[in-house]
Amino acid sequence: MKKILLCNWTHRRNCSGGSESRYDCLKQIFPDAELISARDLFGKPKNHIEMAKKMDEYYLKRYEENKNILIIRDAEVGGVLDTSHIPQITMFANPYNSLNEVFSFGRKYWGELIELQKKVKNAIKVATSSFMKKDMEKIGFTPDEIISNPVDIDFFKPGNKEELRKKYKIPDKRVGIWVGDSNPIKNFAMILKMVDVFGDKIFWILVTKNETSIKEKNAKGFSNVDRKTMRDLYNCADFFILTSPIEGYCIAMIEAMACNLPCIVSQAGYFWDFWDPRIGYRIQWNDLSAHIEANKIISKTKTNSSKVIIDRKLDLNTWGEKWKKLIGGINAI
Repeated sequence: MKKILLCNWTHRRNCSGGSESRYDCLKQIFPDAELISARDLFGKPKNHIEMAKKMDEYYLKRYEENKNILIIRDAEVGGVLDTSHIPQITMFANPYNSLNEVFSFGRKYWGELIELQKKVKNAIKVATSSFMKKDMEKIGFTPDEIISNPVDIDFFKPGNKEELRKKYKIPDKRVGIWVGDSNPIKNFAMILKMVDVFGDKIFWILVTKNETSIKEKNAKGFSNVDRKTMRDLYNCADFFILTSPIEGYCIAMIEAMACNLPCIVSQAGYFWDFWDPRIGYRIQWNDLSAHIEANKIISKTKTNSSKVIIDRKLDLNTWGEKWKKLIGGINAI
C-alpha cells in the first residue's frame, strides 16, 4: 500500500471551501494519509507559480526519501517541474477557462499554471463534474475519471430549527442562506440586491470565507466558521440560494441538500450531472427578476433535496468506494 500524500494550498477547517472539503473527505476515507499544506510549508506565496515550483521540489524530495508514495493534489498545486516519475493523481475542480469567459481579470496566471500540467505526463486526471471535463478539454486535457464531490450525510443532516435560531440569534421569520466569497465570482452583489428588494420579508444568513462587513438590517454575516457551525446555520434557514455564474462543483449546495433545504440554483454548470426538480428551482445567475420570482415561490415548491443525495449517490461512503477502487488499481501496478 502506497503512502498517500494529500497536497493542497491549505487544509483549513474553518469555513472550508470546496477544495478543503475534498481533502477532508479523502482523509476520512484514507485515515493514514498525510495532509500536506503548501501554506504551512512555505507561508503565503508571492505568486502561485512560485509556490507550485516549491511544491514540486518538495514532492521530488519526498520521493527520494520514500519511493512508495502516491501524491493526490489539486492540479495547480505543482506542475512547474517534471514529476512524471512520481505516482500522482491531479484533481481538476476550478473551471478557470469558463471563468475567464465571464471574468477577464486576475486569472491569466492560473491559465499559465494549468498549462504546465502537461509536463506531468503520467498523472491520473480526475474531474469533479462533467462540466469540469469540458473545461479541461478546452486546454487539451481529457480526464481519466469523473468523481463528483461528496457530502457526509452522517454529519450534514436536518436539525432543530427553533433551537438553533435561538442559539444564533436568527429571527423567527422566513430565512434564506447564501455561502461564498464576497466577490464578483460568487455574485455577492445579487444577494445584496435580494436583501434590499425583500426588506423585512426575508432574513438572510450570509456566510463568507473572508471577513465581510454586513451592514444590512435584515441580514447577519458569519465568517471563518467551523463545520459544526456551518451545519447549524443551514438548519436555521428555510432555503439555500446559489447565485454564482460558474462553479466547478458547489460543496455548499450539496451540504444544504443533505440538511433537506429547498435550493434556488443558478445554472452554474456542474449541477447538470445530477439536477432533479426535487432540489428546488433553477434561475439565470444575472437575471434579477428571476431571483425575485424564485424567492417568492420556493416555499410553495415541493422539494426533497436530501433524497436526491441518496438517489444520485452523492454520499461520502459511495464516493469513498470510487476512490478506493481508483487507488487500488494504482497500488496493483
